[in-house]
Amino acid sequence: MREAPPLTWGEGLAAASVAAALALLLLYPVLGDPGGLAIGHPMVDTWNHVWGFWQVGQALSGLESPLHTGLLRWPEGGSLWFIDAFNAAWTLPLQRAFGPIFAYNFALWANLVLAGWGAWLLARHVTGDRWAAAFTAASFEAMPHLLGQLYDGISETLSVGWLPLSLLAMLRFRARPSPGRGALAGLALATCALANWYYGLFAGLAALAFAADALLPGWRRAAVRRRLHWPAAVTLGLSLPALLAFRATLEADDALVVRDPDFVGRTLVGHNMVDLLSFFHPGDFHSPDLLARFDEQMIVVVYLGWTLLSLAALGLRREAAARPWAAGALLSFTLSLGAYLYLDGAYLSLPGVGWLPMPFLFLFEQIPLFSPISHAFRFTVVTQLCLGVMAAAAIAGLARRRGIASARLAAPLSALFLAESLLASPARFPLPAARAEAPAAYASIAGAGAVLDLPVSIQVLARSRYNLYQIEHGRPIPYGLNDPTPPYLYQNPLTRRVIALERSSVDSAAPALPPLELASAREALARDGLAAVVVHGPLYPPAMRERVLELLSASLGPGELLGDRVVFPVWRAAE
Repeated sequence: MREAPPLTWGEGLAAASVAAALALLLLYPVLGDPGGLAIGHPMVDTWNHVWGFWQVGQALSGLESPLHTGLLRWPEGGSLWFIDAFNAAWTLPLQRAFGPIFAYNFALWANLVLAGWGAWLLARHVTGDRWAAAFTAASFEAMPHLLGQLYDGISETLSVGWLPLSLLAMLRFRARPSPGRGALAGLALATCALANWYYGLFAGLAALAFAADALLPGWRRAAVRRRLHWPAAVTLGLSLPALLAFRATLEADDALVVRDPDFVGRTLVGHNMVDLLSFFHPGDFHSPDLLARFDEQMIVVVYLGWTLLSLAALGLRREAAARPWAAGALLSFTLSLGAYLYLDGAYLSLPGVGWLPMPFLFLFEQIPLFSPISHAFRFTVVTQLCLGVMAAAAIAGLARRRGIASARLAAPLSALFLAESLLASPARFPLPAARAEAPAAYASIAGAGAVLDLPVSIQVLARSRYNLYQIEHGRPIPYGLNDPTPPYLYQNPLTRRVIALERSSVDSAAPALPPLELASAREALARDGLAAVVVHGPLYPPAMRERVLELLSASLGPGELLGDRVVFPVWRAAE
């Protein structure tokens, strides 16, 4: 394949500027207060990811390893690789200057820009048409799936721009297999993996396809074979140490995040399935409906868009440059369907077979690299990218055949896709902006020690607000990230009774503790280093709140009412 004309500084800067402007449009709800508002719904993963930026920043600023923290699962702490550590690390100067919320928002913006610019560079290389490539940029940067991930506050999935850059680097290496281009391809692949392990796997699969192609006969392929060690060495040298460290945190005895195959398999089938109709159904269509099934605000969006599909089909029919990308689109789309075919709200079942298995199931069971994948639908980004390149080829070819400037086609078609993605897809736009506010009650806590926020028994993602509050008070908390009830709370008689009370009916008898047991429980909490219990009144039904306050007052003494929170100082109660 002939390479595209050399890229000029002006051309590249113009494309990056357009991508930057589009990213500002997508994130405009936080532009008025980027240090106090975070893009994402407050009842999903937003605060967990903002917390991770802060945790990595705290560790690196203190010249400590971010791979272990005592901030969560008090009193033991645990091993943790924050899943967006890459973005948290490079935005550290911004975090120190403007805070973790600003760093989080800036990372989202920068990754959106990189997504659009990287897709534009790739499509320009394939088609040789900078205007046709603009459609690929728009369809990749503003794809409904990414809008859904922004809504869910899953910041590492925005690092998708490294995927087209990796493919571009591999194409350039294959066209001219020099050591420099090989090293650059390896650097792109490694960065893609460090930014997001899913995308690193996707790019790695593409690299294996390139390597397999190099084994075929031909003098050019022979030249590629002789230099394959360059991208391989750089990729493994940069990414393998981090991958081993990541796996060590998962396998540690004190792991805060566990990814055993049984758990991943249950999650893949019972929570993270995706409906085949969701790829093609416009409007407010969500299947499965996680709010109805699990009382979760999280949404899964995989809608591809009929503008994109129509242009990709035209490219497949008329343009030779589009056809190799059709194979990638078909393969990734098939894998994005997950382990079993889910259709119209239920798994498709065949007589004598049961649920209809999909190719992903075989890979999940047979290939270790696939066994940690609990979000098969993330293969959608590969489908979207391949379809975008096919669409660019269609636009370039159509303009050439009609003898018109490709800009006359690319501009209105890009606008049509953006309108479909932002206004007619299942994605939510405008995106929500969560206000980062911690109750003033924490300022009243004296002395060192941990904080226990109550209630315990609320929806797990809703409990992530306690991680946000920790950024303000800086004290250890017993909760983990998206964990069930912390084990420590079952070990103390008082906190065990609080949990039992929260999970009882409002009209049941209040749990009674003998005075000696109350004193023993209080002293044990103080001995372990608990500074205070903070009761968040608005999160309780009124009758339940009064019963919890009565139980705590009997053990810790009267609490201090601060706004709609009640603070019980444990260290003072134990004196």
